[in-house]
Amino acid sequence: MPYEAALRAFHASLAAARPQGFGGSCSYRIGGGYADWYLVDDSAALDRLNEASVGNRARASHDMVAHISSEGAGKLLTLVSGEPRSESGFETRFSKPRGMTYRELYERLNSLTARPDVTLWRRMMVLGPPPEFCLASRSELELPIEMSPETLSREVL
Repeated sequence: MPYEAALRAFHASLAAARPQGFGGSCSYRIGGGYADWYLVDDSAALDRLNEASVGNRARASHDMVAHISSEGAGKLLTLVSGEPRSESGFETRFSKPRGMTYRELYERLNSLTARPDVTLWRRMMVLGPPPEFCLASRSELELPIEMSPETLSREVL
């Protein structure tokens, strides 16, 4: 598929450029579309990543992806727990129940987030669409209905 080949080329060019603070990237086939994940050390690294994505090394692959892509939306997530990995599995997106504190939520999720194959991500500064949280895991996870969970399979390209 041309779009997937273009995405792979783009991520390879970013890896070759290695902007400061960039920890890696990958694309997933998820639900009916695609999701790109970029790991950065801090928000300052976003500027360097943006520059690298349209710089000499990545420009051609960036433009190819942009030309083929019809829609785009993004959000910034911060790692709450676990070690980030690029692997196929599942994303369980969910919301914190109204009235529950973050501390209570994290304690309630501890039996899941303590597993080595689970990472918990939280949306930052309400940048991007809801829901606020994402659990990435190798296996499907069950969450209480009051968290409005949505589980999608994801496959690394």
